[in-house]
Amino acid sequence: MKTLTRLSILALCSALLAPAVRAASIDMDEETQLIDRLERILSQMEHKDSSWAPSNLRLADLLAERARLRFMKEIETNCPDCTGSAVDRKKALSLYETILPISAPETKGVIYFQMGHLHQLAGNDKRALSLYRQILNDKSDKFSSDIRSRAQTSLADLLFEKGQYKEAFADYKVALQSPETQNKGLIHYRMAWSEFNVNHLKSGIEILENLAGSPQLLRKQTDKGSVPDVGLQSDVLRDLATFYSRQSLTEKEIKKFQSLVHPEQMKEMLLYFAGEANRLGQKKAAAEIYQTYLNLKDLTKEERLDAMILLTQTNYDKGQSAESLQTFAIAAKSFQKTNCAEDAKCLELQKQMKHYVTELHRSNKIHPDENILKAYQIYSQTFPGDTTMTNRGGAVADQLRKPEVAVALYHQAADQAKDEKLRDQALLSEISSAESSEANLKNADLREKAYKHYLLLEPKGSQSFQVRYQLAQLSYERKNLAQAAADFRILAQDNSGPADLRKKSADLALDCLAIEKKDAEIESWSLEFAQIFPSHKTEFEKISRKALINQVAQVTNEEKSSQSDLSHSLTRLQQTHLETATEAEKLIVYQNMLLLSEKVENEKALILAVSSLIRMSSLGTDEKEKTLARAVGFFERKLDFKSAYSYALKMKFKGMKTADRELRLGTLADLASMNPERHYKAALKAGLPRPSEASIRERLVLLSSHPAQELHKHLAALTRDPEVLSEVLLLVYAQQKSLNGLTSIVSNKAYQNLKAVKFIRSQSTLAKTTQFAKKIAAHHMSFKSDRSVQKSIKERLHLLSVADSTLAEANHSRDLSSQIVALNILKRENERMASDLLSLPVPKGLSMVEAKKYQMLLTQQTRPYQIKAQAAAGKLQSLWGNEHYFADLSRDYDRSRTEIQSLLKYQMEVLADLAPSSEIKTRLSQSLHEATPSNHELISAREELRSHPNSLQQIEKLKNLETKIGHPLMPTYLQGRLTQIHKGKVL
Repeated sequence: MKTLTRLSILALCSALLAPAVRAASIDMDEETQLIDRLERILSQMEHKDSSWAPSNLRLADLLAERARLRFMKEIETNCPDCTGSAVDRKKALSLYETILPISAPETKGVIYFQMGHLHQLAGNDKRALSLYRQILNDKSDKFSSDIRSRAQTSLADLLFEKGQYKEAFADYKVALQSPETQNKGLIHYRMAWSEFNVNHLKSGIEILENLAGSPQLLRKQTDKGSVPDVGLQSDVLRDLATFYSRQSLTEKEIKKFQSLVHPEQMKEMLLYFAGEANRLGQKKAAAEIYQTYLNLKDLTKEERLDAMILLTQTNYDKGQSAESLQTFAIAAKSFQKTNCAEDAKCLELQKQMKHYVTELHRSNKIHPDENILKAYQIYSQTFPGDTTMTNRGGAVADQLRKPEVAVALYHQAADQAKDEKLRDQALLSEISSAESSEANLKNADLREKAYKHYLLLEPKGSQSFQVRYQLAQLSYERKNLAQAAADFRILAQDNSGPADLRKKSADLALDCLAIEKKDAEIESWSLEFAQIFPSHKTEFEKISRKALINQVAQVTNEEKSSQSDLSHSLTRLQQTHLETATEAEKLIVYQNMLLLSEKVENEKALILAVSSLIRMSSLGTDEKEKTLARAVGFFERKLDFKSAYSYALKMKFKGMKTADRELRLGTLADLASMNPERHYKAALKAGLPRPSEASIRERLVLLSSHPAQELHKHLAALTRDPEVLSEVLLLVYAQQKSLNGLTSIVSNKAYQNLKAVKFIRSQSTLAKTTQFAKKIAAHHMSFKSDRSVQKSIKERLHLLSVADSTLAEANHSRDLSSQIVALNILKRENERMASDLLSLPVPKGLSMVEAKKYQMLLTQQTRPYQIKAQAAAGKLQSLWGNEHYFADLSRDYDRSRTEIQSLLKYQMEVLADLAPSSEIKTRLSQSLHEATPSNHELISAREELRSHPNSLQQIEKLKNLETKIGHPLMPTYLQGRLTQIHKGKVL
């Protein structure tokens, strides 16, 4: 110890002060209570009170004492920020200053000393010196010799503290002259150090030798009286060893030192003496002292081991490094076998062994050799808990390019480290060694072990993210791609990691998935990374879209893909994010969406895909046309002609003639129940081939609000196509259910051979015939008088003549139904005429002979009627036997549209009513009673075809229904679809 510290001196001063202030000792709590009571009392006391000054003096003493106690406690607890003692000192000084002028002379000395001491403790050295000197310079006898002695010692202590050793020595010397001076041994001790500090080494040694040889000076006062001051004795001997070691140390000093040491302290002091000699470069003397120590007979195993280690170090310091390493190894084994029971002793031995290793390393720090590494390994095996040394050993192994050894040492250091910083350092060093070029070339397992060791001990360490990244990278290098991908993904999600490594982790995770062609995971993980890394959102969303498209393409191209698979792929495609997509990416997405929407018949998806595609500038004109055509075809398959028409309107129909384009648009509009007239008229204007032209004209007639007038506009053109003209004429007649506006056409000789004209005329003839049948059947003979009888017969004969005319007209019309009705009238009415004649009453006044002759005459008159009835019956039988006619009639009725059926129904009802056989009646009745298809059936058939657009069975079914109650163009349209399917094409 070169100088005494300020705290030490102040503590000693405090100890010296206590007897001067108080005669009895109380604890701090009692003192605090007493101070509180005095403060309350003084707060109510007037200055004139005789007790005021003594009470304040008492309070100041108590505060000074509590300041001393608090100061000692602050020193013990090492609390530099505690301010309790400073506050008490300040209060005490204030009180002393107040009462000093009114204090008695014998009291002032104590107050001056107390104030000086308090200022000294407060660091106000100048004021303290002034107060001490004020006491010493006073020539009067008002200050006691005890106070003067204390002031002299305190002044010397303060000068010593300030480094004024020469002045301090002089004042210590003066203090020793007073018989009142206490703790003279301590004063001699300080005088020795004062001499030492002014380079008077010899004088200092002499003072310490004399002090060490004067037991009466090495005592202290306690409650039990004067006792040996063991601490001071030890300090004197230790400092004497230091003083000796400052000069050339010989056997003389060693023996002198031994003579001054008490036997009980011999081991301790010899070790300390050897250590000081060693520390100050006296290696030879240190070795001799260690040897002297080893010659002691009462050494324990630990003590002897300690000395041996120190001697080993000393020999090393003398230049014998190789031999010292062998000795060190032996000492280490001895240490391991020794049951070291004293912790402090064990630590000291460890410290010495550590010093040896560090010194050995320091001697060749730049280029360490195997001996140094061996020393570290021996030390680490002996003291595994010294992580600092184990780390250093690892560093040496690194320098010598022995990664396995380095990793083992760092691993051990990390396991044993108590300090987080040291553990982290060891773990990182372990990783560094494992990652060295030498280790990488030899064994990747070394890296894995180091990484996992770090994460085991520091799962949340400062480098845990980087270590986890390297572990994932190792899996990647080993082609363990599934594990690597999962690890990189977790790293990318970890917000605690560096941004660049997290991004790199995300990229590598996707790389692993790409190698394994896991497009589903790439898609979902990329979207996840797009959220995690907003600044790279575009990049990750692009990757996600590409992965999704790959999946969609795989499902789409797979023949075994179910509708469910296709629908799922379409849904995912619709959900993809396109905000950051390029035009080219959007094009691919929407093209795939279009393809899938067609396959699964998803209308909304198709509309989105088509509308998006046709807006793209990068999509060529031809491709846009194809896209629109696919939309048109899709909606045609769905029988949604309105949507098909809207998309067709957007098409250019490049390469198609205007007439064909307008016909196509008109047809779609017509099927959609929209007004197609402008398209049909444009098509006619552009020039259509005859079949198409005739069909368009037919539609224009039927669509017109005045079809008969419209028919006349197109009559000349339709005349070139008699079948179409016949069909349109019949439909107009059926719509109107009259010949309004059609008479001129029906009566025109040029059109007499048209089926429609014939049918219309036959319908007219049949109507007239059936009406006449009712009329003639309603006529009855009147037998009221001869006159009435004659009149009735005359009327009946007229009606029979009309019946003959009716049959003639029916025969002329060649309508079998009208002929049957007319013949039936003749048969029935002639039979009735014969019957009515035979029923005439006999005139009154005739004799029996005359009456009999009258009856014979009537019988003769009925004969012509019976013959005519029989002739009509024969012809009827022939007509009823024409099975083909009735079969055709039933078939025509079944296949005809409802408006035509209404015309045929009356005809069939008449025939069914007149049919002579149950077979014919049944056939006609069945046809009549077969239910006409309902709109519900039509709608259901359309829905079924929408669900199965290429089903031949469904097309045929709908075609039949449409023929009867549907759209006039639908049968033709559906026939076209059938033709396409048969050719292997679809819309």
